[in-house]
Amino acid sequence: MHKSPLPPSDSIRQINAAISYFVWKGAIFKVPLSTLQKPKDNGARALMHVTAKCMILFILNMERQSQQTGTLAAGWIGKWNLHGRSPNRPDITRVPRKLEYLHRYNIEAAYIPTRGTLENNKSYRRRLYECLLISINAAVGQPKMRIRNLWPGTDWEQVWKNLEAAPIKEHVRSDWYQAIHDLIPTNVRLHRINVTSTDKCQRCVEADTLEHRLINCGEGKLIWNYTKTAIATMLRTIPARIPNDWLLRPHFKIWPDKRKHAVLWTLAQLVSYSFQHRTSLTLQEYMDFLFRSRWKLLTNRRGRDSVGNYLAIVKPTYQ
Repeated sequence: MHKSPLPPSDSIRQINAAISYFVWKGAIFKVPLSTLQKPKDNGARALMHVTAKCMILFILNMERQSQQTGTLAAGWIGKWNLHGRSPNRPDITRVPRKLEYLHRYNIEAAYIPTRGTLENNKSYRRRLYECLLISINAAVGQPKMRIRNLWPGTDWEQVWKNLEAAPIKEHVRSDWYQAIHDLIPTNVRLHRINVTSTDKCQRCVEADTLEHRLINCGEGKLIWNYTKTAIATMLRTIPARIPNDWLLRPHFKIWPDKRKHAVLWTLAQLVSYSFQHRTSLTLQEYMDFLFRSRWKLLTNRRGRDSVGNYLAIVKPTYQ
């Protein structure tokens, strides 16, 4: 009862470093782990928060001990009435500080609602985790995302909703997520930190920005025009009304959902394909790739239900 209820800070730091390395695999530009631990609707990936998880295990363990009889821990918990609802703000003098477990439990329990009568263990643990995350984030503060500062007029909540709603594979979603967060090491970004001697594209004389790589370099213009034509057909409009920023900031609202899912799927495929075939990007190969990806999507019942017939416009080059 005299030891700290949480692992040493060095151990938590090592676990976080291992998680970050697994996610980014040595990438130059990254999203901070504190951002990735946020919910997905905030532009994150809902990764595990090690401190909050350890605290949940501690609270559940203390609750189990409070239900036992004849043990020293249960006697102390009953003596200070720690198993009931704690006052908010907690009385930190109620439990001696040298009893670190009980002292910490007395403080944390004041900010966590008690278990509901009809609440199962899974929902209770989830609610505990969410409450602890809010408490931790409020204590340390959360900096504003870099992309929010770059494009403050964008409806980022809608961007994250669209990213999660897109009927795409996880590796494609990961590629699009990195593009939206502007994490791709283009020469423009590398030149700013003195990694490269020039900010020009290796294939042409234009500045090597992310938008340039996707829609302006080589046959990128032809591919983007083909993609805009396909999306315009789905939306029953003209290609000129499809803005370029949909690729990197998909903040649009489209009804019905099947049409929106088809548009999101098409945009995500272009981003992912461009990253995987940077040196050999041709319109013919892209059209064949898009048709194969469409076939894989429609062979799955969930995929068919998500996009309906809106992807019928996608055809191979030999037709």
